Amino acid sequence: MKEVKDYNYIVVGAGIFGAVVAEHLAEKGESVLVVEKRDHLAGNIYSYTDKETGIEVHQYGSHIFHTESDEVWNYITKFTDFNEYTHTVNTRHEGKLYPMPINLDTINLLYGTDMDAEEAEKFVAEEAKKAVEEEGIKDPKNFEEKGLSLVGRKLYEAFLKNYTAKQWNTDPKNLSAAILSRIPVRFSHDNRYFITAKHQGIPTEGYTKIVENLLASDLIDVRLNTNFKDIEKDVVKNTTIIYCGQIDELLDYQLGVLPYRSLRFEEERSENSLGEAVINEADADVPYTRTHDYKYYQIHQPEVIEQKTSILCREYPANFEKGGEAYYPVNNDESEKLYQDYVKLAGEKYPNLVLGGRLGAYRYWDMDVAIKNALDLCKTLCA
Repeated sequence: MKEVKDYNYIVVGAGIFGAVVAEHLAEKGESVLVVEKRDHLAGNIYSYTDKETGIEVHQYGSHIFHTESDEVWNYITKFTDFNEYTHTVNTRHEGKLYPMPINLDTINLLYGTDMDAEEAEKFVAEEAKKAVEEEGIKDPKNFEEKGLSLVGRKLYEAFLKNYTAKQWNTDPKNLSAAILSRIPVRFSHDNRYFITAKHQGIPTEGYTKIVENLLASDLIDVRLNTNFKDIEKDVVKNTTIIYCGQIDELLDYQLGVLPYRSLRFEEERSENSLGEAVINEADADVPYTRTHDYKYYQIHQPEVIEQKTSILCREYPANFEKGGEAYYPVNNDESEKLYQDYVKLAGEKYPNLVLGGRLGAYRYWDMDVAIKNALDLCKTLCA
């Protein structure tokens, strides 16, 4: 392996964003060093095959690839095949399962009615109007007011209030209304979770294999268990750094800690399968937000699904602590200002630094958005 000074580019982070950028640079003949602080590739989409069951375990919770972009789909399918899995989710409330996002069936099940689409839409509008009048809401100022103004009290309290409180570890009244930017209800029987996705599926060889394929070029070297700080002293000034980590950590938290939320996962082998891939838990007395049953993603391998054993994973929201795992940013005006202050400081210290990926951009991106942003960056880098 070459010395650090001999590479044209250094990519910090071996998640999907960094891997796409590295692949493009190598395709253009550039030498790339990818450093990753974890002991594996693929970041939070890392998956591995359980030898005993053949189940592909998503170590950091379920990941379902979906996109409306032909550009993204045409690119990523060069590196993997996908099965035809279509994601649906049920939410458990008071022991009963309801389709989620809220649709016509959810409404009728909750209210014990048999409304058609037109009747349900009118009914929910009346419920929302009643809640707004009761609370005196004129312009929704927070998540709760926004939720009540969209779906009314019963739907909000059943499916949005407690789940959100668990996820963010705060009263929804403390959260921005912008988090609930669109109407979380459909007046049809369509239960697809990603209803607008033109392309959707699960990679037949797992997510890690995608990243391995992206990084397969002889011009790309990878160092696992390696922090950027471990090699920083050896980086020469004209080397471009694509940084996909936390910018506050990079700068030793000089301006403070950017707010994130974290997650904790508990896995178990069980013969009590969910019967589906994911069930959300809406009630406050259940401390976790989701349970995953990974085998149900493998529709291309019926023998995996039909076996008695499941690998279940319960997903618990967790507070982020400095030095821990940051899963998604807490975006608000205050955190955005702090992030931009860090961007300015990073530009002064590292003039050849380019920020990217979820952590580097301080944005919650789905996989397809991360790929699209990586492709757009490559157009600039390779121009």
